[in-house]
Formats: sequence, C-alpha cells, structure tokens
Amino acid sequence: MASVVTVDKSGRIVIPLETRDSQGLRAGSKLLLVEGEGGLLYLEPLDPRQLAERLRKEMRGVDLKAIVRRVESKADRLAKSRYPALARR
Repeated sequence: MASVVTVDKSGRIVIPLETRDSQGLRAGSKLLLVEGEGGLLYLEPLDPRQLAERLRKEMRGVDLKAIVRRVESKADRLAKSRYPALARR
C-alpha cells in the first residue's frame, strides 16, 4: 500500500491507521529509517526481539570473539594514529 504523507514543521509524519494496523504499529513502536539511493527513504519496523532472533540465526556458528578482537585491534590502531599521545602508553 502506498500513501502520501506530509512532514509537519517538527519533522513528524503521521502513518495512516490502515498501515499502522496492518504492520502492528502502536504508540512507542520503533522504526528504522534508512536513506536509500536516489533520495528514497525506507521505514522498517524495529522489533528488538525479532532482531535478536534474526541475529542469533544468522550468526550461528560464527566466531564472534575473533570479530571482536579484530574490531578492537583496528579501533586501537586508529585511535593511536589520530591521537599520538595514546601510542606512548
């Protein structure tokens, strides 16, 4: 379903009732706003439980500790290159 909505002076939009109902959106629901190519905007309902379950399924068997070590190492090198005083420690 497509709808035309208006942005108010505070930057808010109203999602039509039919869409809210079909998507299960309630007051306080979180949405992920993604800026796509060509000026497109996407809104995706963000349910923390569904996201956690999806991550669990997608990351099954992945060595997260190795990923964390690589990220920490890169962050450390980047910090030391940007802030030389850190390199002396």
